[in-house]
Amino acid sequence: MIEKVNPLGFNKRIFAFRFFLVTCVQNVISFLLGGEKCLCCSKWTLRPPLCSSCLSEIFRPFHSESCSVCGKPLVSERGLCTVCREEAALKSIDAAFSLHCYQLWKKSLLFAWKMEGKRSLSPYFAALCYKKIQSLWQKEGHQFPLVPVPPRAGKIRERGWDQIDDLCFYLRKGWNVKILPLLERLSRTQQKKLDRAQRLEGIESSYRLKSAKKLKGLIRKIPETVMLIDDVLTTGSTVEACARELKKLGVKKVFSLTLFIVD
Repeated sequence: MIEKVNPLGFNKRIFAFRFFLVTCVQNVISFLLGGEKCLCCSKWTLRPPLCSSCLSEIFRPFHSESCSVCGKPLVSERGLCTVCREEAALKSIDAAFSLHCYQLWKKSLLFAWKMEGKRSLSPYFAALCYKKIQSLWQKEGHQFPLVPVPPRAGKIRERGWDQIDDLCFYLRKGWNVKILPLLERLSRTQQKKLDRAQRLEGIESSYRLKSAKKLKGLIRKIPETVMLIDDVLTTGSTVEACARELKKLGVKKVFSLTLFIVD
């Protein structure tokens, strides 16, 4: 039976100190200083990082029909995009879901979160992801764990945080979503510095399952279904490589969820 939880409200009993530190303190300081500009529309708001209208826009459902394989928005096609009609872009992913197209002000929003370290966006993005996760739990008839796409080696040590790690933190602490960090990344090169050909060429050897010893400490029984979670889907090569590794482990069904998709 699926637990009914308010998708926009945290469980107060386990509401994390990090939320207060990162978000609440920032809001209090901003209020005392008279507010600051919304990251999306630049209007003045007393509750940063987003004004109320932009926050509503973020939580507005993604109505566009999307490809049943790769999740990219469809314009004139039905069911499958043109690329997937010729050859499926994602062969190891059973279904891909994205919450927003990577365009216009949403590019700036992702940049502010990922590159400028606006971590106060993390709980809002987590709430947005949870709404989708809960609907898929209902559709599948059972709850399944999330597997984060791991950051490049040394990123957390260098920058002090990782956006997907933050996202999973709030999903775990706020809504009791089970997180299984089953994968590790080998490459230290940032994907944004590579072109499409370089990404596709090197991605297959960039991700692997953790050692048997580490996996034994994480799972007693291999889950039948898992969902990969990442920030943006560009070529799909990252989630595809991760899904192949998970299916080697014995996972039967792998979904992917990203906040944004490049159409």
